[in-house]
Amino acid sequence: MKTSVDALGYYRILTATPTDDTATIKRKYYEQAKFWHPDHNEAPNALEMFQKVSVAYDVLKDDFLRRQYDLLSLVYEARNFPTLGSLKIYKNQIGQDDAALRVLKQRKVLPHLKGSQTVETKDVCNFKEAMSMVGRTSRANWFKGWWAPDAVGKNIAAIRFNYQAVEAEDKDNLQLLVHNAVAYEQEHNTEMAWIYANQAYMLAETMGLATAQTLLTHYIQELNFKPKKAVRLPKWQARELKIRQSVVPFILGAILLFWVGGKISSAYLPEGYFELREIDGQLMAYDMVDTHLMRVDSSIHDKQYLYYIKKDSIIYHGPDMRYQPMVQGYEGQTVRLFGYTPDKKWFKIVLDNGEMGFIQSELLQKGIGKAVPFGSKVYKE
Repeated sequence: MKTSVDALGYYRILTATPTDDTATIKRKYYEQAKFWHPDHNEAPNALEMFQKVSVAYDVLKDDFLRRQYDLLSLVYEARNFPTLGSLKIYKNQIGQDDAALRVLKQRKVLPHLKGSQTVETKDVCNFKEAMSMVGRTSRANWFKGWWAPDAVGKNIAAIRFNYQAVEAEDKDNLQLLVHNAVAYEQEHNTEMAWIYANQAYMLAETMGLATAQTLLTHYIQELNFKPKKAVRLPKWQARELKIRQSVVPFILGAILLFWVGGKISSAYLPEGYFELREIDGQLMAYDMVDTHLMRVDSSIHDKQYLYYIKKDSIIYHGPDMRYQPMVQGYEGQTVRLFGYTPDKKWFKIVLDNGEMGFIQSELLQKGIGKAVPFGSKVYKE
């Protein structure tokens, strides 16, 4: 990752540095303008250099433009540097303003009769859109990506790339976050600029980019945004995207194991919560979670069995992390206890929409957390 903040050479043309104050920038501009003025300098490139000096000074003399130039120089090269003052805001897939965008890179292998082709896509999207894209790409690679003479190696490489790329911790994502911070500031949307700048700072910190951290710290201070209420910065749930990519191979592995061994191994359904029955000569697995569940007399009007989630956690379809994830539970979310496993390590809970899933008991705290929304199936006065 580059550490220069002079992508277009504006500081260099004035023989200045990014740490020079405005007075120094002005003095060095007059020195260079006087030196390169065509009335005094007979060099063939004197006029061109004089014009470049003027362009550089027009940006660096303006604190607003200079700050944005410095930031954009961190993430852009001269060849793709955007036009200052007219940046286009990156939005989600349906064209809406969105504070939780990332760059999602995915590779898909397209087989042909004579070979195969690897296609890489790069999309700006929010987490919900990413979940859909990741699922489609995963299904395409696992079901269609092998059927060509040279496809196996390419498909393995593509699946590995996709699994790692969802972390979204790279220069493309830093560029997106910095770009949108500056673009929203130009539109006088200080809150969105502040949110994107803070996300950019956290990513720069993760990537170990000291220069970027310093510039972003100054930028956030100069935005001087004072939220009227607590602002929760968006989180990119890479773990859930990786789980989504694992669904297809998990299902294929289970089918293969059943076909080869004639039964489903206890590696896929936790011991003590299933049984095998012979139906028409075939061994079938029956989920017995609810059979073994210790239920409580839980009423929607009773506060006795209300709990809240201590931190962001996954809620599963069954009492084990090897079951398929059902939904994301959020810190402070109020839920109602329906029952628990005999060892009390897993609780079955009721969510606002009436669905039920399992969560580890250690992740719950008795009582009401955040307010229960209107119409919730968790609690009603």
